[in-house]
Amino acid sequence: MNMDPALINLLDQLDQAEDFTAPRLVESLRRHPEAKALVGPDALRAARALVRYGNLEDLSLAAELSWQAHGAGVAGAGRVFATAIDRYSVAQSRQQRFGTFGFQYKGELVPAPLDGSVNDELRVQLGLGTLADLQAELDEANRAAARQRAAETGGVSHSEVYTRIWRDPTEAELRARWAQEGQPAWSDGDELTLVCDRPIAGAIVGPLFEIPMWRVGDLLVLTVRVHRLQEAVLTYGFWPLDESGRPAFTERPEPDGRWRGPAARPAEPTNDVIVGTLEEHQIDSRSLGRPRKVSVYRPSGHRVDEQLPVVYATDGQWVGAYARRVDAAIEAGQIPRCVVVASHSSSQRTGEYFPGYDPAAYSRHEHFLVDELLPWAEANFGVVAEPSGRAIFGCSDGGAHALATAINHFERFGHAIAYSSGMPPSGSERWPAGKAPNIQLCAGVLEGQFHLSTYAWHAYLDMTGVTHHWTERVCGHEFIQWVEELPAAIGRAFG
Repeated sequence: MNMDPALINLLDQLDQAEDFTAPRLVESLRRHPEAKALVGPDALRAARALVRYGNLEDLSLAAELSWQAHGAGVAGAGRVFATAIDRYSVAQSRQQRFGTFGFQYKGELVPAPLDGSVNDELRVQLGLGTLADLQAELDEANRAAARQRAAETGGVSHSEVYTRIWRDPTEAELRARWAQEGQPAWSDGDELTLVCDRPIAGAIVGPLFEIPMWRVGDLLVLTVRVHRLQEAVLTYGFWPLDESGRPAFTERPEPDGRWRGPAARPAEPTNDVIVGTLEEHQIDSRSLGRPRKVSVYRPSGHRVDEQLPVVYATDGQWVGAYARRVDAAIEAGQIPRCVVVASHSSSQRTGEYFPGYDPAAYSRHEHFLVDELLPWAEANFGVVAEPSGRAIFGCSDGGAHALATAINHFERFGHAIAYSSGMPPSGSERWPAGKAPNIQLCAGVLEGQFHLSTYAWHAYLDMTGVTHHWTERVCGHEFIQWVEELPAAIGRAFG
């Protein structure tokens, strides 16, 4: 069949097109009456253009044309066919079949999930190579992009936060620097390098840099350029991956390393063995319909008849880390003596902490806090009942809970300490004139949406004229910033 010369000319133009002119040419291609009749190399040219510049509806035609070209023995047509099928599947919220599609994550490509319907034999027949070959191609593309970023100057933007770079270090260089630094983490300007020497197939660096490390000899290595790195305080752990690059753990491991930048705030004191007491209790709650665990920190020498200010907190199962910092600050005379009463979270944590997510769960927990926990603490631990001596505290989703409680029960709590809130303001939050509690906010610039959400609260309180305290740290969404900030917040509240 003799094809329309205008159609062949259109394909010639698409072969040379710039990104901003190609969509107009593709529009002409999809409207051409003979486009579906293209064969051989011309069918492949059209399919490539449709995959690269077309929309979702074009992928069906691209698959048809590239399959025809593959059947005619045109080199490269099988890969275009597989790419068209994978892109269509992912666009339809389904898993890809062949393994050609990757998502951008922190500046590099990661493969989309596979449905397991295609084996390596078919991939090889289509000219893709094995799944391992496709992963190697992806890795090399990411290394090339990371090398390019390493050669660029200008740092990392506030919105980007961090990105991987690569300078092709040798194992000998890395081991020498490790010995010099005394720990497997070090910085060069705004570049942070982390090195793992463990008998595992692979690893990601959690909880902040959850991207795979790259192998250099017997070592696994990650180098990232980080926004305001010299001010950062970061915890890290090497979380194992299996041979296929999937997590080789069922629960996120606890980080076991810490890196503090030379311009970061000095470490706050902590008592590894607290001088006061940390007790665990259980309240038989009528509101919740089941018992709820509550952890209580009391300073050394506290008596039940001693009226101390009190911090009511969520996520009491993690209160030990806070208690060690609060205990040290009290013993050093940096903050007033106080009690911390922290109810544990449940399997309904999100519903209990977020108003509107699960109204019934939120209401039950709200009644537990206000009608049961407060009277219980006042009766058993000699804490003050005046709002000026009460604070509500939480982090992450618990930070959203603390702010919601400060709005709904401002007459009970004179202070709200909300860190890394999981929910921004809606714009309708209001207090009666002069009745807003003393609000303290904190978030880390490396924690993404949690920073944005908490900063939105800071901006909203500024706009509405509500006095508050805002702290911004260079940290991720992790305990280190929250445990170091809480004693200062208590000092500001009750000092």
